[in-house]
Amino acid sequence: MHDSADQSGPVSPTAPSPGEGVFPGERATTVRSFATALTDIAPELPDAVWKSLFQQTSGHLLAGQAVLQGADSLGYDLSAVDADHYSDLPSADVLTQIRRQAPDSPELRFAHLLSFMRDINADTLAIAAGAMPHLGSFSIPNAPEGTRPLDVSDLSAHLNEDGVLLPALDRTGHHTIAPVVRMVLRRLYDARDRHSESRSRRALGASAAEWLQAPAAYHSEGFDEALLCVAEAGEWNSLTELWANRGHALMVDHFDATLEAFLKVPEAQAHNSAVLAEALGDCLQVDEVRRHLGVDDALTVLKEVNFEHAAVPTLDSQLKRIKDGDFTVDDIMIMAIASMRRQKLLGQSDQGLHIAEAAQELINDTRRFQSAPTPLCEARFHLEYGITSMFTGDLTGSAQLLRRSIILTELASASSPYLLLPAHAYSALAHAMLGNGPSSDVHLRHFDKLQDRTRFTSPHTLTAYSLARMIRAMDALDLDEASQHSTRLADPALGHHSWLGVVRYRSLFGILRSDVGIEGKRLQQAIDANRSSLPADGLLLHTLQLTLVCLHLAQGQTHLAQNVLLDAETESPYIILARAQLHLTIGEHGTAAHLANRVLSQTSLDLHAKAAARAVQAASLLGKGELVESDSAFVDALEYCRIAASLIPIAMVPKSLRDQLIERSSSAAEWDLIAPVFPTGPGTVDDSDSTVELGPTDGPGSVEDPSSADGPGSIEDLRVGQARFGDGSIGGPGGLGAGERLRQRLLSLGETLRIRAGHTLLSPSQRQLLALLDTQSSVSAIAAELSLVEGTVKNKLSNLYSRLGVRNRRDALARGYEYGYLPTDR
Repeated sequence: MHDSADQSGPVSPTAPSPGEGVFPGERATTVRSFATALTDIAPELPDAVWKSLFQQTSGHLLAGQAVLQGADSLGYDLSAVDADHYSDLPSADVLTQIRRQAPDSPELRFAHLLSFMRDINADTLAIAAGAMPHLGSFSIPNAPEGTRPLDVSDLSAHLNEDGVLLPALDRTGHHTIAPVVRMVLRRLYDARDRHSESRSRRALGASAAEWLQAPAAYHSEGFDEALLCVAEAGEWNSLTELWANRGHALMVDHFDATLEAFLKVPEAQAHNSAVLAEALGDCLQVDEVRRHLGVDDALTVLKEVNFEHAAVPTLDSQLKRIKDGDFTVDDIMIMAIASMRRQKLLGQSDQGLHIAEAAQELINDTRRFQSAPTPLCEARFHLEYGITSMFTGDLTGSAQLLRRSIILTELASASSPYLLLPAHAYSALAHAMLGNGPSSDVHLRHFDKLQDRTRFTSPHTLTAYSLARMIRAMDALDLDEASQHSTRLADPALGHHSWLGVVRYRSLFGILRSDVGIEGKRLQQAIDANRSSLPADGLLLHTLQLTLVCLHLAQGQTHLAQNVLLDAETESPYIILARAQLHLTIGEHGTAAHLANRVLSQTSLDLHAKAAARAVQAASLLGKGELVESDSAFVDALEYCRIAASLIPIAMVPKSLRDQLIERSSSAAEWDLIAPVFPTGPGTVDDSDSTVELGPTDGPGSVEDPSSADGPGSIEDLRVGQARFGDGSIGGPGGLGAGERLRQRLLSLGETLRIRAGHTLLSPSQRQLLALLDTQSSVSAIAAELSLVEGTVKNKLSNLYSRLGVRNRRDALARGYEYGYLPTDR
């Protein structure tokens, strides 16, 4: 580790005076003796200045003399100089004198190394001891025969006795070096070896880099100091490896040291490594937020950062360098993660999915790479891949990718709870959206335990967690809790696909509580804004259209629901289900039952959709008067609801039919079977009393929200739903009357899909003809407009009148206004 340009040996040291100690020159033990010894240099200094100088030099007279003579040569009055700047004052003449008297001992060389450390404890002493053999010409001499070998504890004890290491009063086992003494030690060997200072830094950096590789080092007291030594020495490979293995957990566990170390990374190094580019860019982002907030608490700052990785190059921009072998597997994964996040911000998650697939192909070509990916980078890649898949509507693929991320993280030797938190939050959301309520609850419980232990959240993670909690509350028809979660979901940018999930479930919530408001317009706006980036036949678009149809039906706007379905020319089971619900609300029970059967014939269908189709089928059969078949279908619907742990499919049936189905099934055993599937929490909540007993919240597991002690950001508030069902109002193992209470909750639910019996659905051509009639045009004018002969127009008008159940033009227009096919706001 020493510089090959200068191989000269050390200058023979001047023998120290007897009893002088390892640091050159005499040392005073009291402020009075220190001031007396140096009175001839500065006889009129106030006592406070003498005391400060004594502390800054640890009573070493030569060091004090260096400061006093330096101030005199610069024309400064030491009384007017800040004590923090004493180390800037020693003159060259005094330093030369110190060097002449310096003993060349292992103790002094050890102190020389320690002068490059800010905080000195058992760990950093070990790092310095490990660095001593790398000092080249300052290697430790062989111990003479019969003497003990070099011992770190002996060295540190000797330095303590000599006043070089000073115990820290506020931390047991920690030491420091007085500032002026630190400066003298750093310059002590300059005359002998012009490379000594840089060599000392490099030696410490190399030793610290090796020391950091030990897993136990991460949680040791000396980790921060070792990290800074590595950065000071420019050991960029070590920093790259550390970030790849630990990632953003470094910021949580070693906040200040991580920022200071990685902010030293030169841009040239970041250009050659996507891992370092991410570390540098993210540390800059965190530092900016820290300065903006004016706080240094890691959790407070990190809760406000989303980590968009702006400094990382896109994957497609580096393909040539990847093929040339300039990047590692970890670099490719980091670039893919950054690219996926950018595409999400642009509302183009489908493009992000293509990037993830391309990255996977590059990674699988193992011939290009000599090293395997680090477990953490691989887990992070699959986490982002899973989130991107969710935003494109591939919920099954998303759940699988997120599961792999969790497994990789848990198997890693450096398992990071800060990576598991978002993985469990998004997994809970994916399963909740898929209709797999029990699996969603498992991930929510894992999230809660991790969050209690780490007290850490991030904006995106909190959104996923809140939305999953909202869905699970709606599954249980706990609309009060769902409302609390809904208010905590901030609206993302309209072009951001996460908006779609938020607005979709807010729309469903509005239907369940019979307060749709403007949700229909918001959902339509979200669909229109993202239509270009949503696959025409994709699951995400179809589920959004299904929700929009339900919104219109909840308001009795049958014609608007039909408009949505006219634009959705597809055989998607979700669109067929929407058509079934439409026909159910207008009393065409046979058509509704037929469409529900078509949905149930699909093989790849989530549990929510199966339960909803079976519920529509039961309601349609009931409307047709086929009671036995209806009862059987409804029992099947209850079974699907039990598996999905959701009551929403039953709720999304017109109330008059729903109540009849519930009353007819009052003796069915399925009611008592479905009740216990809902989660029970640690407290109790009675339906007649809103008091929630959650136990103490001021212990180690409590959450402190920086914006408000009990505000909307509190995780403890978000988890209130865990205690909603402990009284057996819905369920709970062994709860008496659980099934009856469940049925009463459904019976008390308001209207969700309004019945418009007798409403006639018109084809697009019939609606066009009705609109032309509304302009009071003559038959000949209508024929000219449609490029038809008058006889054909008369036949079409006759069919239109028959369809509407009227005999003339006036009644047809009146029925058109009644059904909403003609505008009323003229």
